[in-house]
Amino acid sequence: MKQIKVRLSKALRLKAVKKPVRKALKMTIRYGLKLKRKGVRKLFIQAVALIKSQLAIRPRIRLILRAIPALAVAFILANQAVAYLEPKKAEIKINGQNILVADKTDESAKDAVEVSFTVASRRSPFDFKYPVDGHLTQGYRAYHPAFDIATAYGTPIKPLGTGKVEFAGSVPDGKGNIVIVDHGDNLKSLYAHMGNINVAVGNEVNPEMTLGTVGMTGHTTGPHVHLEIYDKGVAVNPGSILPETN
Repeated sequence: MKQIKVRLSKALRLKAVKKPVRKALKMTIRYGLKLKRKGVRKLFIQAVALIKSQLAIRPRIRLILRAIPALAVAFILANQAVAYLEPKKAEIKINGQNILVADKTDESAKDAVEVSFTVASRRSPFDFKYPVDGHLTQGYRAYHPAFDIATAYGTPIKPLGTGKVEFAGSVPDGKGNIVIVDHGDNLKSLYAHMGNINVAVGNEVNPEMTLGTVGMTGHTTGPHVHLEIYDKGVAVNPGSILPETN
């Protein structure tokens, strides 16, 4: 009986101690949470104030913040456009190469259409010959749509074929004295850096006649004939017109 009373007294004492401890812990946690909320709020207010001050003194930041929504909208529209124009399987082939077509419908691909063509260099109906006896110093390039044929100064220059003189005179673009011959069938030939010119506009010429002589007029570093050939107004490679050997 005495032992039971001792145990009860101990339990009562522990209960009496636990109650204030629990109360103290609850108050401590509540106070800590309150301080935490106040600290976060204070920190948030300070951050907002800092951002406002930076925006006030930095106009570029304001401009960037205004531009970001516009860029976002543009990005979304671009993605939608790409999705709308997403290419589908090729429906057309040219020389075996697929041509992509924008997919505007969900219909299954139609039968492929094969389109074949060949591009060949045009051959003149005339028996063209080189305008002078010499050697090729510069060929046809994208930046030099002509042949440069070097030969002795004063060498007679012959037309490539029969035709009519369309122009004879000097030009200020670096070619110096030039002659242009219209051979018909939309073919024309131009001879530049000439010394003397022996023909006039309207003259009928043939490969046995002399247009003029090799010179060094215009921009040139040595005596040569700068030869250009035009097909329908477009400069073409003289190698596709002239014979392979001079």
